[in-house]
Amino acid sequence: MSENDLHQTPAAGQSAAPMLYTGIVLYSAGDPEASAMLVADGLIAWTGPEDTAQVLHGDAQQVDATGCLITPGFVDAAATADGSEPDPSEDAAAAALGIVLRLPGPTGVREGVRIVAPVSESADYLDLLAEGTPLAFASAGEPAAADPWDWVRGAARTSPAEQRISDRAAFLAATRGGQRVAGNRHPGSLQTGIPATFVVWEPWDLTVRSHAERVDSWSTDPRSRTPLLPDLDQGTPRALRTVVEGRILHDQLGQDGG
Repeated sequence: MSENDLHQTPAAGQSAAPMLYTGIVLYSAGDPEASAMLVADGLIAWTGPEDTAQVLHGDAQQVDATGCLITPGFVDAAATADGSEPDPSEDAAAAALGIVLRLPGPTGVREGVRIVAPVSESADYLDLLAEGTPLAFASAGEPAAADPWDWVRGAARTSPAEQRISDRAAFLAATRGGQRVAGNRHPGSLQTGIPATFVVWEPWDLTVRSHAERVDSWSTDPRSRTPLLPDLDQGTPRALRTVVEGRILHDQLGQDGG
């Protein structure tokens, strides 16, 4: 299993027909007001308003995800502490947490990217970003760091105040950063034409937070073109569906009240 990435494991289920997700909040810098997303042939084929989607793609299989946030999936850039291959038996558990790719460790610099385990390590995050150093986040194989939202908290909430970065910068390090380590080009948000690799999160209060405590939140108006993220002060949202290149690896959407 090359690099032990989740998208090479058999899918828990897969969609042969196009799927239209409706009622969503899309993590997208290009189309932040989109309330619908079409997945077809393993790609994000279209995003836009739900009423337009019903006209253009009404024949697609429809998935009611009202109120759910859809984001890129997390990447564990160092899923082990010693460089050994991650255990494939843990892939399903990782997918249930919204992790779409797991790479061998250890932390450090790889492919020009500084890999940090924010739960168990400390780093001068703000200084590194100011120097232009690309960041990627990881668990380093620590069970206590299994929740990838804790990686975001580690860099944006619990690190020393003078080195905290914004939730968005931390989220990008936990998602796009790991894709870069794997050699994958990713825009950092969801848009048409890229592989349909994403996570559907349960409805949650959303916000945009900066690293400056005196400016805790920015505009949540989609027209600001700043993608929204869950308010992590309220806990961790549940991953309802994890999809990699159009294949469903984890699915609780519509189950247990999700």
